[in-house]
Amino acid sequence: MAGLVKEAHLPLGDRLLRGFARCMVAVVQHPTVYGPKPEIDGPAIFVTRHVGLMDPVILMVQYYHRLLHPLVAMDYFEKNAFTRAFYTHAQCYPLERRHDSLHTPDDSWLKASLAALEHGESIIIAPEGKRNKSGVGVMTFRTGAVRLAALSGAPVVPVYNAFWTFPKSYRMAIGEPYHIDPVPEGGMNADWLHAQAEIMRRKVAALGPRIPGETDELV
Repeated sequence: MAGLVKEAHLPLGDRLLRGFARCMVAVVQHPTVYGPKPEIDGPAIFVTRHVGLMDPVILMVQYYHRLLHPLVAMDYFEKNAFTRAFYTHAQCYPLERRHDSLHTPDDSWLKASLAALEHGESIIIAPEGKRNKSGVGVMTFRTGAVRLAALSGAPVVPVYNAFWTFPKSYRMAIGEPYHIDPVPEGGMNADWLHAQAEIMRRKVAALGPRIPGETDELV
């Protein structure tokens, strides 16, 4: 089955890092998924609420045998030699987010993501563009995930991550995959992009009530 970790022939260091992450998440975050967890048998674009640095790692553990590539802000990715090596071995792709980079000519993240999806692998993207440090609601989504879904044809999987503090259990909900609306005949105009991004945001927010104490609030 395309997109499985065993088919990617990951280097030993990468596999050891994945194993360590799996153990750490089980011991430290011990996540709980509220509601059904959909089976993913092909490439998908996971769009997540972003409340902490561990969000993509915990999602990767939920689909441990599939290869998921988180998109990481360039300023984190290139912070120093250690972060560069760590994120590379964690199968992350850097994304330049200055001035809303999802709309700028720097589309290296898009090319890398499309290539991964073509190979049956999946992408994790946080369309809010930054961490929701207040833990309240779901912030406005940028349109990069919409562009990626439109160009790849891959389904979108909404993910709601609840705000987490140690030593509580990490709580999350994963929605059913869906396809965005067809691209208009004239192409991906701004109105269509923002409308699809808002649909994505609302699908993520709608998962909130599955988790005790969470709501479907938008900000």
